[in-house]
Amino acid sequence: MLRQANMSERLKSSLMLTSIVLLLAMGILLLCSPFIRDYFIEQRIASAQQLFSTHSLPDHVNTDSAIDSAAIERPTFLQVMQGAFQQNDLPIAGALSIPDVQLSLPILDRLTNEHLLAGAATLTNQQPMGSGNYVLFGHHLSKQTLLFGPLLHVRPSMDIYITNKTEMYQYTIVETNIISEYDTQYLLPTDEPSITLFTCDTSRPTTERLMVRAKLISKTTYEEGKEFFK
Repeated sequence: MLRQANMSERLKSSLMLTSIVLLLAMGILLLCSPFIRDYFIEQRIASAQQLFSTHSLPDHVNTDSAIDSAAIERPTFLQVMQGAFQQNDLPIAGALSIPDVQLSLPILDRLTNEHLLAGAATLTNQQPMGSGNYVLFGHHLSKQTLLFGPLLHVRPSMDIYITNKTEMYQYTIVETNIISEYDTQYLLPTDEPSITLFTCDTSRPTTERLMVRAKLISKTTYEEGKEFFK
């Protein structure tokens, strides 16, 4: 009987110790998860930038569907981790640069939650640069230098550059505004060439968006302006 009681006590102690270790591990993971998430997003961006730098951009039409802009989700830790181990080819459409706020990102074709973890995503498939309203979306997360976080610091008269590795287009910012996520007027086509950028107005859950509108002021070759995308 005494032996059985000792074994029972040892089992209880072992289970308690295991439970404490698991709780501590879960607590540490919870505390570190934002940093782990940001690290893997940075690696995803770097991978997309490498594709932009070393590969020719595809000229085929992408027939996959994009999500509605209102369906953009804040990335969860699990979604980021799943994306980190996926080997899907990213459809690189170009690159975006705003030197005044040190923002430099690849542009991905189509608005999907996966693409938003690797850079700026176009509203629609195969958006033509340099004509109409070129619309891009990007995430604003707790790390303010990540993805579209620097967009919160842009001001009118700052320049925005985009390229498809053939031409480079220079825009100057004419308007910044906080709007509702349901305000779709800035998604509509424009007569004059423009670019419109959207991100959340805060890194916390929100129903408002920062909208940045810029107008085209010049066009040159990628080779002449490639220093903006290094």
